[in-house]
Amino acid sequence: MSQQFNGPLKRGRRKYLWQRLHNPSGITTSVFIVGCGRSGTSMLLHHLGRSWSVDSYNENDAAAFEKFRLRSLDTVEALTEGSFADVILFKPVLTTPHSREYLTRFPAARLVFVFRHYNDVVNSSIKRFGPADRLAHVNDWMANDFAEFAPIVPPEATRDIVRRLWRPDLTPESAAALYWLFYNGLYFDLELDLEERALLIGYERLVAEPENEIRAVCDFLNLGFEPVMIEGIVASSIGRDDKPSLDPDVQSACESLLRRLWASAGDNIVEQRPATYG
Repeated sequence: MSQQFNGPLKRGRRKYLWQRLHNPSGITTSVFIVGCGRSGTSMLLHHLGRSWSVDSYNENDAAAFEKFRLRSLDTVEALTEGSFADVILFKPVLTTPHSREYLTRFPAARLVFVFRHYNDVVNSSIKRFGPADRLAHVNDWMANDFAEFAPIVPPEATRDIVRRLWRPDLTPESAAALYWLFYNGLYFDLELDLEERALLIGYERLVAEPENEIRAVCDFLNLGFEPVMIEGIVASSIGRDDKPSLDPDVQSACESLLRRLWASAGDNIVEQRPATYG
């Protein structure tokens, strides 16, 4: 980086000037990082966002989100048009069912769908949000017919699996697993597996082979790889906690979907998974 950017200007201003210099056309690709919460979506956004070629908006950024949900697509368009970054990242995981809308509105956009083993997502969700959160979400879906996602109704297949496996006496852990099923099933139910503008990334391989995986993401986004993007990525969180006790039918459905995701991602972790996963 030129010394002219090492003066008294704040880093944000320096970054903006650097982007203007390196991308004077102002052509910016919108990228939506989606999937189920606690699957590594924030980690991916953070590490890619270390590049000065990237602007990023996590779900707690009021410029792009309100109450953790993406603002209007007009707002997304305005932020994209006002950026001189090569790539602008948004992380609307709570509205993953709207993924098709994002790709329809922005024909040049890209979508990265991140998934992670259900055991670790369940454990992480309970730790982060407490036992009541995912249970409340799932119960609300049943009580209000998935009104949370209006005006875009999730696919029937996605809703049906929740209806079929939900019970009023579900434990918080099983509810979190059902939440995992709902969000990750969208990858197939929205036919993102057939979409050339969508990329499926497995958390386990991302943290086990960070350079290979981040390079693959960068290639998909036409973004230059930078070593700083992988600094601090470690695999210590894989299978760290004991397996949660899950409803047998819910667990069976999760295992089936997980294997389908692994196969679609070409993920060799299928044969290398830690013993703690069983």
